[in-house]
Amino acid sequence: MKVLIVGAGLSGLSTAIGIADKIKDATITIVERRPDFEARGATFGLAPNGQKALHEIAPDVLTTLKAEGILMSASGGYMLPWYRVRDALLSKVQRISDRIELRMGVSIEGVVQKEDKMLVASFEDSSLTFEADMIIGADGVHSYVRTDILRLPPAVSTGAHVWRGSLNINGIDGLKHFEEYGIAKNNQFGDKMIMMYFNFHAKTPGLFAWVFSVQDPSEELGIKSGVTTPLDMIQSYMESQSSPDEKLLKQFVDAKLVLENIHSLSDLMWSTQMAVVDLTAEAGWGGKGRITLVGDAAHSIRPASGLGGSLAFEDATLLSRILSEDDEVGADIASRLRDFEGKRLPRCKSISRDQTLRSTLSYKLGYNEIPPWDQRYKEWVFDGLAAAPTPPISEEAVFANVLASEQSALAQ
Repeated sequence: MKVLIVGAGLSGLSTAIGIADKIKDATITIVERRPDFEARGATFGLAPNGQKALHEIAPDVLTTLKAEGILMSASGGYMLPWYRVRDALLSKVQRISDRIELRMGVSIEGVVQKEDKMLVASFEDSSLTFEADMIIGADGVHSYVRTDILRLPPAVSTGAHVWRGSLNINGIDGLKHFEEYGIAKNNQFGDKMIMMYFNFHAKTPGLFAWVFSVQDPSEELGIKSGVTTPLDMIQSYMESQSSPDEKLLKQFVDAKLVLENIHSLSDLMWSTQMAVVDLTAEAGWGGKGRITLVGDAAHSIRPASGLGGSLAFEDATLLSRILSEDDEVGADIASRLRDFEGKRLPRCKSISRDQTLRSTLSYKLGYNEIPPWDQRYKEWVFDGLAAAPTPPISEEAVFANVLASEQSALAQ
């Protein structure tokens, strides 16, 4: 079986590992449009469901991540710098390079199907072509495979812009107190801006990651990608406050020091406009024939609880399971891909809705005012692939009181 995976992020790498693990005669090629692997991104939450999925396809990777990560006792998850998760998966891929080929700086352009059902992929600025039994789009939220090959609707903008980066506070006057923070600290600037800090000090002394997000669906703040910086946004907000209290002033001093001492100046300029795949649309998951999607290309969600990566690991594990099943019923590749998509859709749809509600309400009410998961819903999420397709309680039920209060306020 010849497999082409488009995208060498977490979903692409883990899917390649899963297929190589379960299908011994599979040969896998990953193409990635970026020319190299940068130490970018901020923080990654490896939830219990993601751990269970990784344990099945890459127990050695899971062992590495647990050793390097910081245990979050409330959830049983681990927090790590994003690039360390990527590097652990990449290292695994490189160790089995006889099974998995990785091509960097290559962008897919088109796909045609031959009479024998083999797919032929062509690439931009290259005479390279590649034949495959199947193609898996793992090329992220703005997936080319999704929009230009499968002709599916693009992910829908949430109106949120996000900047991410890291810094080491050792030797920075005024930030020593950050060592006393817990795993995560959330600071709010009005009802549109949130600055979060993630503390890796327990494993890497002095290392912090930061994430700054702005909710601006009406584009009234005039954010320009590559121009507007988090410091611009925060300073503008502070100037609009006639009498900021002591807490707000302290938050501003901290944010200013962090943003003036980041590792890479490009982190101030490089922002992502968050987008969500509408899984309620008629297209559903959206795969066709011998082409399917995994990770953010299939189900990008809001990052309220940090579940996107763990869902991608679930995709990788379930897809490799289904592709490796004994062919007792004569199921062809396309049928197996539709089986995979049908099993994933209801679960991802529910979690996506939950994360959208949490993210939207966190700007309005404050992160700490959002109700926790119902215990039944929490167990369903963390059970991972062993869980039923749909939750025992709907995600809207968790927010019933909050949503009712919001509706009442709007009516007044």
